[in-house]
Amino acid sequence: MIRLEGRRVFVYGEAIDMRKAFEGLGYLVRERMKRNIIEGDLFVFVGRNRSRMKVLMFDGTGLVLVTKRLEKGRFSTIAELEGREELSAEEYRLIFAGTRVNFPLGRRAEDFLLGAPSQTIGS
Repeated sequence: MIRLEGRRVFVYGEAIDMRKAFEGLGYLVRERMKRNIIEGDLFVFVGRNRSRMKVLMFDGTGLVLVTKRLEKGRFSTIAELEGREELSAEEYRLIFAGTRVNFPLGRRAEDFLLGAPSQTIGS
């Protein structure tokens, strides 16, 4: 697991072509998200069918790309995250685990009990 202490987590607002790798995702971070990848933040991308996720980050020595494919269920959508671009570390952990996250307005993951993967939290 990626260490999250001191890192911010950003989610790209649209589904991506999962064939994108370092250069394609780096382009989205720089040009579309207007962020600097070498600051060490995590950038989360989800594919069109939401069964795959990629996380891009700079670890101080180079770019790291993590890919996850869920065997069951789907990752949360930006709409379910109320369109927020930035996530807390706990929200990221829940989403990476495959938990469907749907927070009521103004609430954060820390306000809810941890659920099992593919369980909806909030409503």
